Amino acid sequence: MTSSNLKQNKARIVPKTAMFVAIFSALLGGCSDTRNLPRCDTYFKPGSLEKYVIESDAVVRDTRSGLRWYRCAAGQTIQGGLCVGDPLRVSWDEAEGYAREFSKASGKTWRMPTYSEMKDASEADCRNPAYNPNAFPNLPIENFWTGTEQIGTIGQACQIFSFTGHGHCRALKRDGYLMMLVQDPDG
Repeated sequence: MTSSNLKQNKARIVPKTAMFVAIFSALLGGCSDTRNLPRCDTYFKPGSLEKYVIESDAVVRDTRSGLRWYRCAAGQTIQGGLCVGDPLRVSWDEAEGYAREFSKASGKTWRMPTYSEMKDASEADCRNPAYNPNAFPNLPIENFWTGTEQIGTIGQACQIFSFTGHGHCRALKRDGYLMMLVQDPDG
């Protein structure tokens, strides 16, 4: 290879490398850094519900969406203002079944929240967990199922990690995660 060909090859490589670095940097820059966020239990003043209204010991209503949220993870109950008991760790199909059974027992229609609804309920300015502790007392730091399935892929659904409120839609439905329950405004 001649010196002029070598210079041409190097010239072609540099822009590709620069493009790779630029794309990689942009992807990393899009990731939010939650390391320096305060804990939600110190971010919210005691009793501050912000966008929620307590409708009963067990239920809060989101004043923006109208959704009614069961305040504890499925399997837990609220006593003395705190969620107690062991939350259920179930597959996605079992979570769907639990929501149907809970609906029958309560006489009201409950379901798993969608991915968007779980994201909307999370708090961007705090973490550990990234949910208002006055609305959702003692929420476990775990992965939670959502009712949203992965489009185009059989056997996968979306989940949210309660520590940050971030999630993904590549969770295998057979895996065991916790779940929340919501009721539509007209439900």
